[in-house]
Amino acid sequence: MLKFTFNEASKKVNQLCQETIDILANRTEDEIKTLVDDFERFWQGEYKQKNKLSIAFIGQYNAGKSTLIKALTGDAKVKISAEICTNKVTEYAWQNFLVLDTPGIYAGNIEHDAITLEKISKCDLLVFVVPNELFNPQGAEFFQKVANQMQRVGQMVLVVNKMSRESGSPENLLPTIMQVIEPYHPNDFYTSFIDADSYLKAQDPKYIKYQTSLLAKSNFDKLRDSLQKLIEINELSARLVTPLHRAVDMLDQALLFFSPGERITHNLLELLRRKKVLIQASQTRTRNAYRSELNKLEHEIIMLSERISSKIDGHHKEEEIKEDLEKVTQEITVLSENTCKNVQSSLKSELENLAFKLQELEKSLLCRTLAEELEIDLVDAKRVNHPNISHKIGKSILEQQGGKFFQGIGKLSSNVSRNIVYDVGKFMGIKFKPWGAFKTAKFIRGLGPVFAGGGVILDIAMTVKEEQKQEKNQRNLRQARADVREEFRNVAEEMRKEYELNIEEALIFYNEELNDIEAKQKDLSNFEQSKLEILTQIENKRQEIKQEIKLLIK
Repeated sequence: MLKFTFNEASKKVNQLCQETIDILANRTEDEIKTLVDDFERFWQGEYKQKNKLSIAFIGQYNAGKSTLIKALTGDAKVKISAEICTNKVTEYAWQNFLVLDTPGIYAGNIEHDAITLEKISKCDLLVFVVPNELFNPQGAEFFQKVANQMQRVGQMVLVVNKMSRESGSPENLLPTIMQVIEPYHPNDFYTSFIDADSYLKAQDPKYIKYQTSLLAKSNFDKLRDSLQKLIEINELSARLVTPLHRAVDMLDQALLFFSPGERITHNLLELLRRKKVLIQASQTRTRNAYRSELNKLEHEIIMLSERISSKIDGHHKEEEIKEDLEKVTQEITVLSENTCKNVQSSLKSELENLAFKLQELEKSLLCRTLAEELEIDLVDAKRVNHPNISHKIGKSILEQQGGKFFQGIGKLSSNVSRNIVYDVGKFMGIKFKPWGAFKTAKFIRGLGPVFAGGGVILDIAMTVKEEQKQEKNQRNLRQARADVREEFRNVAEEMRKEYELNIEEALIFYNEELNDIEAKQKDLSNFEQSKLEILTQIENKRQEIKQEIKLLIK
């Protein structure tokens, strides 16, 4: 960007920031005053005094963000752990830049999410980190929010870490990545496939003889190149765009505050938001728990395949192998039984925890205050006749909804503790069965061709003398072992799909409750029209700023 162009753009940015403040400066609400003060403190103080570009490392929990930062900066103070260990934003120096390590998002901790989201709006550039398993549903949603709603395409590097655990090549992962980032291309995010842990090991003297191979495996130079390209392209524009991102964030929060209108409507939305957070967190924990059990089951089944395939070596008789196969299939049944029990136990425990949390919400100060203001009986959620109620919160809402907003809070907590626990338990008992004998028999039959065909000599008594035939037999043995492993993988995948389908069917009530909350939130947000003028001003300025951001990061 030419100096003249930069100066002109800088004037425009300053103008937009001041106009944003002017829209809200005369508001008397404490929340809006706080928003304006925070923005002015950032724009006029914190940001203008900063002389280094900031790069925030964000993404899913346990993706290896801290390991990556340690590898990049060489800072021994960076904490690394297999557990979730980043619970605050930590700053590190790297070259002439400020690198920020942030908590993982959507791990069921709303405080961590809030910390990371706020830091994103204050940072110049971003590095979004995912593991080799790629995006989980929450991570995909978050990436799309950052890229699209927060307009960070062109200001963000996508890093796929922990590639040493990946059996395939980066090309195998691209189709899955494309599904999440469409309509963009991986090149739009300077996508890098690396292994930060291998790079760190390469710096360790005890791995010195493996240093070359570890460095090659790490592919860390690719990340450095990606960061360098990102910085070169954004070095000037980022200084202009970051205050605008912060301005949009403030306007978004102002929109959220004003859209309900009256204080009661605002508090109703807050109550629904808290309920939604509790249910989403419970849903996330439930899915993480059962997927962990299914991952363990899948892994153990695949390990059993090695026991069988190792005996297909030309020295074990077919009868021995089949006998061991019978034992293995029984072990699979036992493993599936244990998995069913563990999943059912964790689900019951989580539902009981959710019921308790919702009951706490029902007893909260916010809920009790609203009950008093609306004069609604929380026991039966019936509207009490009161001449001022329609004036206080809007006749249309009361006519259409009555006490439904409050009713929904207590209704789920009681249902979770009684009906849902019973219904889900009953459903799981019917649908979520261990891998039974008939499927075991089907599994054995599926392996029959491995022993019956292909000219494989399994019996040591059938020795082949000719060298050519020996080589052919070895090839057939290798193929037989591969076929066994493949069959076990198929069984593990089939079990996982069936179990996951049945479990998700049992957990449908989560989505039903979330859809109900979102419908109520929409109704409440749409009904308040008294603040139309300020809402229009905020939205118009928000769109103008977003358009300017789009022009600056082209």
